[in-house]
Amino acid sequence: MRKIVIIFFSFILLLEGLNNQEPNFNKEKLKKKEKENESDSIKSPIPINVIFMLPLFFSYTDINNKRLSDQALSFYSGAKIAVDFLNPQQKINMKIFDTKNEKKRIINFIHSYNLSKIHAIIGPFFRSSLEELAINNKKIPIISPFISSDSLNSYPNIVQAEVKDIHLAEPILEEIKIGYKKKKIKTLYIFGEDPSKKIISFIQKKLLQWNLNFQVFHFKNDFSHTFIKKTPFFVIFLGENFSLGKKFIDFIKKFTNKKIIPFGIGYNNVYYKNISLLKEYKFLFTTKYHFNNDDENKRKMFFLLKKKLGSHLNKYQLLGFDLSYDILCRLIENKNLLKIIDKKNFSGLISKYQYEKISDQEGYINKGLWIIRLH
Repeated sequence: MRKIVIIFFSFILLLEGLNNQEPNFNKEKLKKKEKENESDSIKSPIPINVIFMLPLFFSYTDINNKRLSDQALSFYSGAKIAVDFLNPQQKINMKIFDTKNEKKRIINFIHSYNLSKIHAIIGPFFRSSLEELAINNKKIPIISPFISSDSLNSYPNIVQAEVKDIHLAEPILEEIKIGYKKKKIKTLYIFGEDPSKKIISFIQKKLLQWNLNFQVFHFKNDFSHTFIKKTPFFVIFLGENFSLGKKFIDFIKKFTNKKIIPFGIGYNNVYYKNISLLKEYKFLFTTKYHFNNDDENKRKMFFLLKKKLGSHLNKYQLLGFDLSYDILCRLIENKNLLKIIDKKNFSGLISKYQYEKISDQEGYINKGLWIIRLH
């Protein structure tokens, strides 16, 4: 079973983004927009039918499943608010199936339940269960909330909502390519552990593809005393490890000549504990999750969630809301989800959804991420 780790995020100001479309959480504006679009789905009395397949463990006896059950219940609670919020505009039937993380239960469900009127399935949580569902169901869109894996690419009806780690590197490499051409910088240091074991090879492959003659050095843990022969150079910090983040900051402080150009892949708390320092370098980092506290609509929606779910919202509640709201809005526009899912982008409370079809024979991946520059 793949372990899902809760990632804590900071309420920080978005200074640079990828996505042009922000969600409109105002009900009256949403009604007006739907009328203007004259959506056939809204005119139709046919409701939207969505199944949530979650490892809820309603009758679990193993205490080890409690953590997973809590995560699934949190995700469901956020999704339920999205459904309740949109139901006045379009009737939505939300059906829940407790997978208990058992493939046999999923197979039995597929063969015993009439799926002919289902417009989308959100879940299951895990790769093997998603594959089992896709093998036995090749038409209904399957939304993978947390797992993005190359092994899921080949299923044309699977939509991978979680951004792959390697995509977090792409905007930073574009910046490095510009620096290489303008400033003739040819040295790149990478600090920290590769969370997906694919980022380092992706970076090297991309630089080779661009025909950039770089020297690339990777230090996983002990880089605070790394001897740097010469400057200028680029440095990329990987990850969310707080103790390594402190070493990264100490490393930057060694270079007062500003010839070091630092970047970050993934959010780390140390960035905003050293904001004055990093602003001097116009530090840029990419992250999957971010709350734009400067957006009034998002603040209102966030406080509404807090009122309904309590003041201590967690990642799974927010992702449950974001993902469900996005998918349901797309289904309101067109009940054939796969016809429109890659036509527009969406920015939720903490997530972005920018879907791209991998190939004609394959499914969809999400490349929606936040690019944040401190200056």
